[in-house]
Amino acid sequence: MDRIFLRLASLFAVTAAVLFGVGVLGRSIPPVLWQWLMTATGLAVGFGLAAIYYRPPPPKPGFGAAAVALLAASQVAFYLLVWTDAKQKADLWRIWWGAAVPSLVAAHLRLLRIYEVNWRTRFGNVTAVAILAHGLSWVLLVLRRDMLADPPGWYVAIMAVCGGTAAVTSGTVYYRYRQKHAGEPSPFPLWLRWTAFGVLQAVVLLAGIYIGRITGGGEAVFDAFPSALAGMSPEEIEASVRADAGRLRTVGAGMDELVGRLPALRSQLEGAMKGEGREYMTAPEDDALRMDYMTFLTYRSALLRQVAMYAGFESVKDPALKARCFLVAYAAATVLFESSGKLVVTFQDWPEARKKLNEPDPRWGINAGMFDRIASGIGAGGNAERFEEMAAYFEERRPLWREEKIWAPEEMEWFEKRIARGIEATRALDVHTHRNWLNRVVAKVKSDAYSPVYAVQSQLSEWIGDTRVVARPPLIKERQIDQLRSKMQAGDIILERRNFFLSNAFLPGFWPHAVLYVGSEDEMKALGLLENPDVKAKLERWRKPCEDGHRHAVIEAVSDGVIFNSLEHSVHADFVAVLRPRATAQKKAEAIARAFANEGKPYDYEFDFKTTDKLVCTELVYRSYEGIVHFDLAHVMGRDTLPAVEIARKFRTERGAAGQELDFVAFLDGRPSEGEAVFAGVEEFCQSVDRPREFHE
Repeated sequence: MDRIFLRLASLFAVTAAVLFGVGVLGRSIPPVLWQWLMTATGLAVGFGLAAIYYRPPPPKPGFGAAAVALLAASQVAFYLLVWTDAKQKADLWRIWWGAAVPSLVAAHLRLLRIYEVNWRTRFGNVTAVAILAHGLSWVLLVLRRDMLADPPGWYVAIMAVCGGTAAVTSGTVYYRYRQKHAGEPSPFPLWLRWTAFGVLQAVVLLAGIYIGRITGGGEAVFDAFPSALAGMSPEEIEASVRADAGRLRTVGAGMDELVGRLPALRSQLEGAMKGEGREYMTAPEDDALRMDYMTFLTYRSALLRQVAMYAGFESVKDPALKARCFLVAYAAATVLFESSGKLVVTFQDWPEARKKLNEPDPRWGINAGMFDRIASGIGAGGNAERFEEMAAYFEERRPLWREEKIWAPEEMEWFEKRIARGIEATRALDVHTHRNWLNRVVAKVKSDAYSPVYAVQSQLSEWIGDTRVVARPPLIKERQIDQLRSKMQAGDIILERRNFFLSNAFLPGFWPHAVLYVGSEDEMKALGLLENPDVKAKLERWRKPCEDGHRHAVIEAVSDGVIFNSLEHSVHADFVAVLRPRATAQKKAEAIARAFANEGKPYDYEFDFKTTDKLVCTELVYRSYEGIVHFDLAHVMGRDTLPAVEIARKFRTERGAAGQELDFVAFLDGRPSEGEAVFAGVEEFCQSVDRPREFHE
């Protein structure tokens, strides 16, 4: 039986090597090839382990059966992860890991038994305990709430001691066996040695994939995201694409102005450093550089969202609507490539600035090496290839689209000029592709060398996709929104999170959005707001139904600017919490009136709390309650701002204290694995402050 398994393991190991070679020669591994490659690798490893389990001498009763059962469970989970959307479920990853590690431990023990280890001796006991303890330390990682978090230092030390002991004692067993049987043939036939070679190829394969992920990826701008368009009606798509076309012009103009001033900023900073003979930046200089960088990342997030949203334009049936979706996606991509290229070209050969732009900012959710990632993304072969494919698609269809008037002439002219300009600018970029590639490799490997557990787990996370739009309904249902409304009062502050919004990847903390609840007109009347000048001037617009047919009930700052919205539309999300300021009815009315006064202002992509002509979501809440509720601003990347998660942290910090300013009202906690949200208590809400900001799908 073991020989059959060995032959199969060798066959699939060679198959995996061939598939990997095809990918290398083709300079990319498309999704389907990747799935077959991982399947072949999994089969090679699975049959190889089974051969070890069944290799003479026979295992103790029950050992072989238990080992095979664990192997089978890990294999089933692995293929579900490779071939289905179940990869979005954390529990399946836990099952796979929890079965795969024990099956490897069992194979390790069987190998030593084949090499005639004596488990009854003290040496054998130490070897067995070290192997089992090391395996257990890996299995226990799946029990953590956040699988991707770094283990504490003491835990890593225990893993290292157990693993090192197991390696030394196992090597000693092999050495003793070879000394005892010098000149005799190996206990493993040629087929088993081929299997070992196949496993080695699998290791090389994973190393290759790892290097590919950290070097070739960058921004996978044109990846085939699960498109939200597939789940939308033509009317919804039409409204969305027209609104996003307007936003794109605003974002494009803002990005142009920003990258246009970067060369002057470099000249100013570099001149000051050289003039004073410094090799470092002062705090104000650091703030000036990082403020502009923060603005760039904010615009970048908005552009990525549009690319991700409309990259699935092929799923749209109507030809004209499909064309509009394509033009928004590709125009956003050309703005993204052009502006990213200008950023990189400006700073790529200035080590001091590059180091600053690669520094992490945990409070804002910016990881180390972000600049290198952007630089690598521009030069990535896959991105460049898709960019040119889209350029050809655009050039071929542009005359037809102009003739069919898919946009009004003025709008179509803007799209044509903007895309043509972006194509020309991107092709002319002098990006140091190979140097950026090397910088990213070195930085990533150095980082992962200090945290191998996180490195492996983060690669698995990236394989799922670190920028995506999930085509599924929100977890909070309409009946739950009605229940939530019954608990709320005018002036309440709402915190929201939508897992399927790409911008979550670039906003700090678990809670990315804040909203001010106004309530019904009767509630406004009870507060005396209907006669307030700021409210009265906009009351007619407030009384009109929202686009979704529901009445207006909240004021929020979104990419459209500061708008009135319905509660149904605003909190149709995945996670929602409601906090109530401890203020009099008169003070709450004053806060709501201030919010009405700010309605209509544009969105502030620079997150600048020093100005009031443009606002972000938390700034609307901050300005409305200024002087009524005290919010501490966080100094993030050179500017004072208020991440939404800080509002939740304020409640947790002040809870039960004499100066508490916010009360807990409700928390709808999304459960992606269950497909819905549930009402949770104050303790769960307090714990949400420390949840990671990733997608949680």
